Amino acid sequence: MAAYKYSVADAVLHVFAAATNRQRQELLRVFDFLSKEPFAAGDTIQADHTGRRCQVKRFGPWTVTYWPEHLVEEIHILDVERLG
Repeated sequence: MAAYKYSVADAVLHVFAAATNRQRQELLRVFDFLSKEPFAAGDTIQADHTGRRCQVKRFGPWTVTYWPEHLVEEIHILDVERLG
């Protein structure tokens, strides 16, 4: 299976822009992982404002909220947060 595309929300872009070069590289690795493993289950599930079930997964110091749209083969990355 080919890797999915991914999109990032504005909030993710703001975190990315404020991140150090090393943190950006970490985030790009996370985004790449999700695009290659679109069926990866999150550690928890959180509903968004529309009621959609979004995956929340921890990647080292990062928590990433996303949902896969399998019909168009795209991962929508809604939020990232650095915990440490």
